[in-house]
Amino acid sequence: MMRHTTSYRSRTTLRALGPGAAIIAAALALAACAPSQPQPVKSRQSPALHSAQVGMALPVSDSSGTQLDVTVEKVIDPASGANQYSNPASGKHFVGVQLRIRNTAAITYQNNANNETTIVLSNGKTDHADYNPIADCGNFSKGQIKLASRASTTGCVTFQVPNGQKITKVRYHNTVFPGTTAEWHLP
Repeated sequence: MMRHTTSYRSRTTLRALGPGAAIIAAALALAACAPSQPQPVKSRQSPALHSAQVGMALPVSDSSGTQLDVTVEKVIDPASGANQYSNPASGKHFVGVQLRIRNTAAITYQNNANNETTIVLSNGKTDHADYNPIADCGNFSKGQIKLASRASTTGCVTFQVPNGQKITKVRYHNTVFPGTTAEWHLP
């Protein structure tokens, strides 16, 4: 047979502490069983979005101190591979997005343009960069960018797009720290 020594000890302790302790213990027990009050839902703010047409510079910033002016200079659709080993997958073609990135912050900017650039296709899907090189437009330094304050660079980010799909938007934003996203609309 089980003994309930815990409850016996609890009652003995409460008696020793006096009648006030028993009232407090009862109130705490009731509070633990009571339903909690509804808490307000904290809304998550959407990051700021700047949009323009191809050829216009847009600001991109984030919580890490990044401050850039980014321009989509042109979209190369279709693009050719840079060499005999650079070929798109079956049923796809290369598209190159030529970017000019200028660091407007007082600190050095270092990131990967392949990770920061995405496209939206005519079917509404978002596509991420492909790492194949294309002809006549280098991919920065394999996507890597390191810019001193006020410096700029130009390069291409490559995508593999399904045949029959068009790019409707190009986006540039920091994938780690929230901030401002730049978006260019294509005709």
